[in-house]
Amino acid sequence: MHHFLPNILIFLLVIQAFLANCCLEHERDALLKFKAGVGDISNRLVSWRGQECCDWAWIRCSNQTGHVIKLNLPNTNFEFVDGSYEDFLSYWNYHSLTGKISPSLASLSDLKHLDLSYNNFGGNKFPKFISSLKNLKYLNLSNTGMSGMMPPQLGNLSRLFYLDLSCEYSDSILYTDTWWFSNLRSLRYMDMSGVNFKDSNDWVESLNKLPSLEVLVLSDNGLIKLSNSLTFVNFTSLRVLHISSQNFNSTIPNWLGSLKSLTDLLLESCNLVSPYPATLGNLSSLSKLSLGFNSLDGMIPPMCNLTRLTYLSLSDNNIEGDIGELLEKFTLGKLQYLDISWTNLSGILSEAQLTSFLKLKTLELSGNNITVFLDSNWNPTFQLNRIGMFSCYLGPNFPTWLKRQKEVQYLSLEDTGIDDIIPSWFWKLTSLQFIDLFSNRLRGNLPASLVHMTKLNSIILSNNQLEGEIPFLPISLNGLSLSNNSFSGQLRKTYESSYRKKSVRSDNLSGEVVELFPCGLTNLMYLDLSSNNLSGHLPPCWSNIGQDLILSNNKFSGATPSSFSCSKQLTVVSFNNNNLAGDFPIDLKFCTGLQFLDLGENKYFGGIPDWVGENMHQLTYLRLSSNLLSGNIPSTLTRLEYLQVLDLGNNHLSGPLPSHLDNFTDMGQSFHYLDFDSGESLQTITKSSNLVYDSDNLYFWKSIDLSNNNLTGEIPQNIVVLDGLLNLNLSHNHLIGEIPFEIGNMTSLESLDLHMNNLSGTIPQSISLLYSLEVLNLSYNYLSGSIPTGHQLQSLDDPSIYSGNPNLCGPPLKMSCESPKSDDNNDSKSKHVGDRDNWFYLFIEFGFVVGFLVVFFILLFKRNWRYDYFRMIDIGFNRLHVLTALAFERWSAERA
Repeated sequence: MHHFLPNILIFLLVIQAFLANCCLEHERDALLKFKAGVGDISNRLVSWRGQECCDWAWIRCSNQTGHVIKLNLPNTNFEFVDGSYEDFLSYWNYHSLTGKISPSLASLSDLKHLDLSYNNFGGNKFPKFISSLKNLKYLNLSNTGMSGMMPPQLGNLSRLFYLDLSCEYSDSILYTDTWWFSNLRSLRYMDMSGVNFKDSNDWVESLNKLPSLEVLVLSDNGLIKLSNSLTFVNFTSLRVLHISSQNFNSTIPNWLGSLKSLTDLLLESCNLVSPYPATLGNLSSLSKLSLGFNSLDGMIPPMCNLTRLTYLSLSDNNIEGDIGELLEKFTLGKLQYLDISWTNLSGILSEAQLTSFLKLKTLELSGNNITVFLDSNWNPTFQLNRIGMFSCYLGPNFPTWLKRQKEVQYLSLEDTGIDDIIPSWFWKLTSLQFIDLFSNRLRGNLPASLVHMTKLNSIILSNNQLEGEIPFLPISLNGLSLSNNSFSGQLRKTYESSYRKKSVRSDNLSGEVVELFPCGLTNLMYLDLSSNNLSGHLPPCWSNIGQDLILSNNKFSGATPSSFSCSKQLTVVSFNNNNLAGDFPIDLKFCTGLQFLDLGENKYFGGIPDWVGENMHQLTYLRLSSNLLSGNIPSTLTRLEYLQVLDLGNNHLSGPLPSHLDNFTDMGQSFHYLDFDSGESLQTITKSSNLVYDSDNLYFWKSIDLSNNNLTGEIPQNIVVLDGLLNLNLSHNHLIGEIPFEIGNMTSLESLDLHMNNLSGTIPQSISLLYSLEVLNLSYNYLSGSIPTGHQLQSLDDPSIYSGNPNLCGPPLKMSCESPKSDDNNDSKSKHVGDRDNWFYLFIEFGFVVGFLVVFFILLFKRNWRYDYFRMIDIGFNRLHVLTALAFERWSAERA
C-alpha cells in the first residue's frame, strides 16, 4: 500500500495542475457576457476568446482551483498623455470600457481582486451584485461614472482590505449611508472622495470601529459635522488621514492627538476654526502636516516634538504674527516643504531664521507682508527648487542670494519692490523652468539670446520698464508674457537654436539664418506682448499658439497674414489698438474654440462674416469697435448663446438690429464664469467715459455697445429679457420707434445710453425700476411727455440727460408738465383766449356781409340773372306746395 501512495499523490497533483489550467465553463460564460455588455473601442478585450479564460489578458485564476480570482481592467494609461485637456479626454474615452457592468460577474464566486477604475460606465447605477462577492479583498471602481445609491450590503464584504469608490474626477453622483462602514473589519485602505455621505453625522464613529484601517481619504463628501470627542479611539492604526473640501465649521478635534501612528495628516479646505489643539504636537511620527485653506486664526502652539516633519503647509489661513515667532514653533532640520503663503504674516526673514533649514526644497511665502532681508554674501545651507515670494518685499536691489541657488526651477518674485536691472548672472541659472517677475520696476534690456536655458517653459516679465528687442527664445517655451513694458522693434529673429535650425529667410541685419517668430516655438501655449512699442507686419506661424494670443496696444501694421491660422484650443485672440488693416481675418473661421476675440481700434473693413456666429459657438467676448466695418449686423451673431460682451461701436454698420437678441441667453443671467484667464483689459464706453474692466472683474461684465453706426429700425422688444446686462449703448444711430415698454425688467443695468437717435413716444415708467442705474443718456431724440420719477432716477438729476427733447417735461427739466395756477396767469390766459375768439367772430361776420353784397349787386345789375333767380325761387315754392298737398291727402286717407 505504501508503495502506491507516492504514485497516488503524484496523480492527484497532475490532476490539480490540469484543473488549474482549465477555465470553468460558467465563469468563462460570465466573462463573455461582461464583454458583450461593454463597449471596447480600443480592443482591450481582444484576447477574450477560446476556451481557456485563464489565459486571457487581465484575468488571473487560482493555481489550486482554477477559479477566476482577479479581474484587473483599470484604464490608467491616460495619466501619461501630454497635450491639451481635449487630447486627454479623447485618449481617455478611446481606451475606456463603456456600457454596463454585467451582473453575470456575480458567478465569479472566488473573485478576490476587482479593478475597473477610470473606465466610463456613465449613467448606470452602482452594481448591487458586488456585495455578493464575499471573497473580495480588493475593490476599485473609482471614477467609473456610475451614480445612485451604494447598497449598504457592501458591508457584507468582511474580507475587504482595499476599497476605492471615489468619483471626484467623474460626473457621477454617488450616495451612501455610513453605518455599514463599521462591518468592514479587515479594511486597511478606504477612498470615498466625491461620494455624498447624505448628511451623515456618525461617520467618525463608524470608521472608529475599523481597527485595521491605515489609510483614509475623504474629499468633497458634503460633510458638515466633525465629532470633537470620542470616548475611545479605536482606529489607532491610521497612518494616512486625508480629509479635504468639507464644511465642518468646527475646531480640529483633540482625539487626533491619539493617532500615534499617523505620518500624513491633511485637513485642507474644511472650514476649520481656531484654536489649534496642542495635542497635534504629540504626533511624533508625523512627517506631513497640511492645514491649508481653512479659517484658522492666531498663532499655533509649539510643535517642536514633530521631529520627523518634512512637509508643512499652513497656507490660506489667518495666522498673523511674526514669521520668526512661527518658525520657532517647529523643528526645521528635516523640513523639505514649507508653505505659509497668504497667512497675514509679517516681520523680517533673515538668514538667522533660515540657518535651521538643512534640507529645504520649497519655500512659499507669497501673499504676506514679509520683508526678506538676506545679506548679499549669504551662503545658504540648502538648495531650493521652488521659491514663491509674491508681494513680499525684497527690493530695491535684485536679490543676489539667488545666484547661489543652482537648483531653482520655479521662481515667483511678483510685486516684490525690485527697482534694478536684471543682472547677467540671473540668466545663467539654467535650472529655471518658471520665471515670474511681474509688476516690479525692472529696467534695461534682456540678453540677446536665452536659447541656452533649455528647460525654461514660462517667462512672465509684464508690468516693468524693460526695453529693447525681444531676445532669441528657447524652443522649450510654452508661455511668454512681456506686456506693459517698452519693448520695440519688429518680430523677426526671435528664435535660434544650435540644436535645430530651419532656413526660412536670411536676416539682412545679422546675416544669420533664423526662423520667424513664433514659428520655432512649437510648444507655445500663451503669448502676451500687449502694451509695448512693437511694430512692423505680423509674421506667419500663429498656429503654434495653443491658448492665448495677445498683441494689443502696439504699432503693428499691414494685413493679418494670409497664413494666419489657429489651433482648436485657442481661446483668446486680441489684436486691438494697432494699425492692422484689410478684410476680416478669414482664417479665424477655423478658431472654433475661441472665447475672447478683440480686433478693436484697427482699420479692418468690409462686412462681418456670417461664420462668426456659425462657427465660434464658444465665443463670450466679441469686440470689433473703432474699425471701418460696414454692412448689416449678421443675424447669425444671435446664435452665440454664451456671448456676454458684444461691442461693434464706431464703425459704418447699417440696417436694423438683429431681431433675436433674446438668444444671448448668458446676458440674461446675473453671473456666469468665463472659462479663460487673460490679463487683457476690456474697455467699454458709457456716456463718453472709459470704464476699464480687467481680468479680475471681467467675469461679471455683460455689455452690448452698437453706438456710432448708421443703424435703423426699432429697438427689438425682446431685448428686455437680457436682465443680466450691465451696459446698453445704442447711441449715435438712426433708431426710431419707442423705448421698449418693459425696459424696467433689465434690472442689472448700470449704464443706458440711447442719445442721438430718432426715438419717440414717452419714457416708460418702468425705467424707474432700474435700481442699479448709474449712467443714463436719452438726449437728442423726439421723446415726449413727463419724465418718470422715483427710486434710482432721483439721483440722476442732470438735465443734460434729457436735453434735445423739446416735448419732455418735468424734473430735472425746468419745463413743467402742469398748467400754471396763479390768478394773473389765468387772467392773462383768459384775456388772450377772449381776444382770439372776438377776432374769430369778427372775421365770420365780415365774410357774411361781403358775400351778401356780392350777390345783391350781381342781381341788381344783371337782369337775366335776376329773372332766372326769381324764376328758380318760384319753381321751388311750387314744388314744395304740390309735395305738401300730396302728403296731406295721403295722411287724410290713412286716417279715414
